[in-house]
Amino acid sequence: MRSSLWNQQADHLLDVLSHWIPAVQELVAQAALDRGDVAVIKRLMTQVQKRAPDLVVQETPGSHGSCLVIYLDCLVDTERLTTVLTAGQIPSVLKGSGVATRLVKTWEEFLRGYLIGEVVVAQSGTPGVVLMDLKKPPHRGVEAPKTEQAIRGPQEAFVETPTIQLAQLRQRLPTPQLAIDQITIGDRMPTACYVVYIDGLASPSVLDTLKQRLGAIEIDGPTNATRIGSLIRDHNWTFLPTVRYTERVDFAALQLQSGKVAILVPGDPFVITVPTTLADFYRTSYDYTSPWYDASFVRIIRLVAWAFGIFLPGLYIALTEVNPDLISPSLLDIVAGSHTGLPFTPFVEVMVMILVIEILREAALRLPTVLASTIGTVGAIVVGTSVVKAGFVSAQIIVVMTMTALSLFSGPAYELIASWRMINWLMLLSAFIMGIYGMLLVSLWLSIELVSLSSFGTPYFAPFSPWRPKDWGNFLWRTPWVYLRRRLTETRTQDLRWMDQS
Repeated sequence: MRSSLWNQQADHLLDVLSHWIPAVQELVAQAALDRGDVAVIKRLMTQVQKRAPDLVVQETPGSHGSCLVIYLDCLVDTERLTTVLTAGQIPSVLKGSGVATRLVKTWEEFLRGYLIGEVVVAQSGTPGVVLMDLKKPPHRGVEAPKTEQAIRGPQEAFVETPTIQLAQLRQRLPTPQLAIDQITIGDRMPTACYVVYIDGLASPSVLDTLKQRLGAIEIDGPTNATRIGSLIRDHNWTFLPTVRYTERVDFAALQLQSGKVAILVPGDPFVITVPTTLADFYRTSYDYTSPWYDASFVRIIRLVAWAFGIFLPGLYIALTEVNPDLISPSLLDIVAGSHTGLPFTPFVEVMVMILVIEILREAALRLPTVLASTIGTVGAIVVGTSVVKAGFVSAQIIVVMTMTALSLFSGPAYELIASWRMINWLMLLSAFIMGIYGMLLVSLWLSIELVSLSSFGTPYFAPFSPWRPKDWGNFLWRTPWVYLRRRLTETRTQDLRWMDQS
């Protein structure tokens, strides 16, 4: 009798302390789970979730004692839950209800379960709780890609829900070799991320390095794919991206077939793929859904556009302000005549036009789609015409900057466009200070930077450095499919053969 009274007083003291000390709260909660104390679990839930109108804590009498049902209304399929859990049938209906269930016996797993959308069922006097998988999180439907559009080929983009992302990949890659590893990231808000690869193709060293880096991440919780990609990438201080992001399902499937590894981050429709080289940012899904001659021509156009975007403004400034003796007298007369009477030098004019282009780009990015195209077109025409008529810049500057802007934004990968814009600024400043010699120095520095980078053990500038001629059939051009028999060595795949070469 005295022992029972002492136990009741000790439990009451722990309950009081649990309001103020989290460690004691976890101790009380674990003890309640061990002995199946439904009343204590119910009281603790009101302490853990003080302000949660979507939290449902329902106690139901059953044939074997009272049952406690806990779930978040916004994440659970309530209609299915109603049919599964009927009054008086809760303990028995779980066996053979067709719902995936699991028994957990720790408070951490208990909290983790209902927070991700599972239904918690606690039976009075039964140790542990049962978690029922009745998740129905809100998600949008599958839509066409918005940032990686293509004229031909599949028009399917990833969504934010990881289960749908996995279903999209499995539909594209119906093979038992498609492996999916779950890695939990986050200390305060643990979130399950997924590493997807084809077993037998993906490099074991790449997988080991990737899992090691993902496991070493120490953050509250993953917010988006860009943050995770920034934490696992090589060379954190470089301005060039060393991981690839894609929202296209077909392109991600093609990357997996090439021997690469994909990382799915819940809440983000962009999938990370590694390893990545500079050439990988200039490959698109359209290259593999169009004829080889069209794809090859487009790839060469992208290379020419890159050269225009990087070198054209700096070359114009270098030849007009620092090294005018390098151009013909007739061309120099035309350039000098166009600036007669203008208040600013060509360098200032270029800087003003770059600022105008960046403002128009940012405005078009923030506005709705219908207004964005209108503002972008009208703004470019009005501003371009007005600044020339007002006598602030010459017509030649308008042509140069229009070509530069179009060339820079012709790149397939948006994350690389930002890097080239920075290089454009650096090239422009060096041309203004040292002319052609400054541009040569920046080009030399850029070459050294590209050669020194790597991505998960893969040289970033392959197949240029190291020199790999066999990869050129899928680099500057794309050979016909009948001759494209090898996977790229940059993927570090275990099997280089696309098809039987016998």
